[in-house]
Amino acid sequence: MSHRLQIVLQDPAAAQLQELAAAAQEPPSTVAAQLVRDGLARASQTARVRPMRASRLSLATARAERPSWLQPYGGDAAWSEQMWGAIVALRGRYARLLEPLKDGWWHDATDTETLCALAVWRAEIDDAGSDPREELAFQAQLAEFSRALREKGGGVSRTWVPGPPPPSWAAP
Repeated sequence: MSHRLQIVLQDPAAAQLQELAAAAQEPPSTVAAQLVRDGLARASQTARVRPMRASRLSLATARAERPSWLQPYGGDAAWSEQMWGAIVALRGRYARLLEPLKDGWWHDATDTETLCALAVWRAEIDDAGSDPREELAFQAQLAEFSRALREKGGGVSRTWVPGPPPPSWAAP
């Protein structure tokens, strides 16, 4: 997640930033962001600030080009374990809305990808949410997913009871 910040620089510093940006053929905001990241990294190395930590549900891997809510190509046991736990937590937190989720939902790519996306989105809001509109959008999307699950029905299919992941969950 990224955050847009506005800073004020005195003329000498602003002029230096403009020069650096021109030399790098980048916008001043891009150069300023890199300078801030570098400064934060140096400050954490000298223990003046705590090191930056990844989002609690940061599932992107170095080898995966896929979004963090999609299983990395070739599978990834750590991703599977963490995502299953996040979905179980989501089901616990929003039991009423996710009640229509049927056993075996993980065999349906639409349900699986939606649940994974909702779990990652929830974690991002919990860890770094700063705009109440994010929460409202999340709640609206969750309600829409719940409605879609109810419409899909499932006949005599059993409602999903969270527990350990089935063996097929970790399969690529």
